[in-house]
Amino acid sequence: MNTILIIEDDLEIRKMIRDFLELQKYTVITAEDGKQGLELTQKIIPDLIISDVNMPEMNGFELKEKLARNEVTEIVPFIFLTSQSDRKDFRKGMELGADDYLTKPFNIDELSATIDVQLNKRRKLIKEYSRKVEEKPNKELNYNEHILIKVNGVPKFIKINDIIYITADAKYTRVKLTSGEKLIISKSLNEWEDNLPANFFVRIHRGHIVNIEQIEKVEKWFNQGYMAKLKGESEPFVISRRYYSKLRDLFGD
Repeated sequence: MNTILIIEDDLEIRKMIRDFLELQKYTVITAEDGKQGLELTQKIIPDLIISDVNMPEMNGFELKEKLARNEVTEIVPFIFLTSQSDRKDFRKGMELGADDYLTKPFNIDELSATIDVQLNKRRKLIKEYSRKVEEKPNKELNYNEHILIKVNGVPKFIKINDIIYITADAKYTRVKLTSGEKLIISKSLNEWEDNLPANFFVRIHRGHIVNIEQIEKVEKWFNQGYMAKLKGESEPFVISRRYYSKLRDLFGD
């Protein structure tokens, strides 16, 4: 299901677009200004953005400029909404990399057709992005960057620092995110270990990798073993003695 972000300071227009898109079975998130929209985009990476031009805090042009500086957010299709018909504003939006431009008032059929075109374009861009990623040699990832993974065959961007833990599950791995979402990914634990930033992620067991920032405390267990309590997790994780030395400097004996 595609996720669409609506950024519009007019509550009635925002609600109208949201209600229509939800009827079309899209997942819809909303923001009332560019600043809030930027924060949501960096966190969620929507499949498409519909944004007003004139907004408080950060206008649509400023938002598009900031998104264009990141290789992940720059490929999110961006549709400008404006009540102005001035050609200068139209040209400025397109020069900044906008994919389309709707002048208010617009009709629902026009909006729907524009979204369909841009989501098809998004799928092609994701396919090309995936090809480029696969061609790159393995490298250690940055803690704050996004990576492209496939969930049930559907491409999805996730942020590295949103990962709480990764556990092995036969030929797959289970990934728990700070949002509470759980993903099953066709990627081995060894592959994750080779690419994740070693100063933020540590293997505590042959079947578990955890985000060090998510470790609340480490406690001794019976038979001279140890357990790691992760933030928000009810059940602690066993730390095998083989891997405990990696945590000793951080949490002591």
